[in-house]
Amino acid sequence: MLRKEDFFILGGKVMKISKIFKMLILTLAILLMSGCSGKLSIGNDSSYPMTIKDNSGMSVVIDKEPEKVVSLSPVTTEIIAAIGGLDKLVGRTSYCDYPKEVKEVDEIGDLITVNVEKIVELDPDLVIGSAYLDQGVRDQLENAGMTVVTIYTEDSFEGTYKDIETIGKILGKTKGAAQVVAEMKDKVESIKEKVAKAKTTPSVYFVVGFGAGGEFTATGDTFIHQMIEMAGGKNIAYDGVQWSFSLEKIVERNPELVIYSSMLDKNELIRTNGFKDLDSVKKGSVLSIEANLIERTGPRLAEGLEELAKLIHPELY
Repeated sequence: MLRKEDFFILGGKVMKISKIFKMLILTLAILLMSGCSGKLSIGNDSSYPMTIKDNSGMSVVIDKEPEKVVSLSPVTTEIIAAIGGLDKLVGRTSYCDYPKEVKEVDEIGDLITVNVEKIVELDPDLVIGSAYLDQGVRDQLENAGMTVVTIYTEDSFEGTYKDIETIGKILGKTKGAAQVVAEMKDKVESIKEKVAKAKTTPSVYFVVGFGAGGEFTATGDTFIHQMIEMAGGKNIAYDGVQWSFSLEKIVERNPELVIYSSMLDKNELIRTNGFKDLDSVKKGSVLSIEANLIERTGPRLAEGLEELAKLIHPELY
C-alpha cells in the first residue's frame, strides 16, 4: 500500500521516494525554501494595519501587532527568536530546534505535514509560512480565520537580511531586527577583510547529496555558491543549476577541498565511486560543516560563513 509519506513534492512535481532518500529530500526542501526567488514588498515601519505583498504574490493585511505567531519554518523560528519575539511564538515545526528554548513551544507538524487542527486550536494572530507551504493548507488556515503570510529568502546571502527586517516589521520588532542585521554585516565584513589576505583560492566542492540518487551541490545559482566565494574559495559547480551536478564533472575538475553537510556520512562519501579517486579524498581534505549553520538562511548564516572560511583558509585563523 502506498502511503502519503512515500511521496514528496519537489519543484512542483510529485515524486515517489524511498526511505534512503528521505533525509536528502528534506535537506533539499530546506535549501529550496532558503533559496527561492519571489518579491516581497512592505512599508518602512511597523504601523498597523499593515499590507504586505508576500513571496507568493498575495497581498495580506495585518490588522494589529501579532501577539501569537505560528512558524512553519526553522529559519523563521530562528529569526523570531533572534529579534526578541520568542514570547510571541506559540507553534513551530518539529524541525524548529534552535534556540533550545523553542523546544518548549507546541509542535504543529513537520516540513511535509501540517496539523491544521492544532494550529486552529492555538488561535494565532499570524501564521508565517515558507516556500513549501501547500496552497491547500493555506486555504484551510485562511478559511478558519487565520492570517497567513509566506516569507522566504531570495536566492542570495543578502536576501537573509531582508527577511529578518521584514519579519521584524511585521512583528513590531524593528529594533531587534536592525541589531541582528547590523551584527551579521559586521561579521561578514570582518570575514571578507581576513579572506582578502589569502594567497590562494582553493577549488571547492560542497556536498549536499551523493550516490545513486544523483549528485546535489551548491550550484552557481544558489546562496551557498555565493558563500563559498565570499569565504575565499572557487566553487567547481559554478556552472551547475538548481542544486544538481554530474559526477563526471566532479572527477574532471578534481577539487582541492570537499566540504560536506554534517547530515551526511563521511565514510560512505569517501568510498563512493568517483569521490574515492579525488585527490582531496586521498589527501584527507574532506571536511564537515554544521548543516544548520550554512543551510538555514537565518541569523546564524554569518556564523556559517565564518566556519566555511575557516575550512577553506585555516591558515588565516
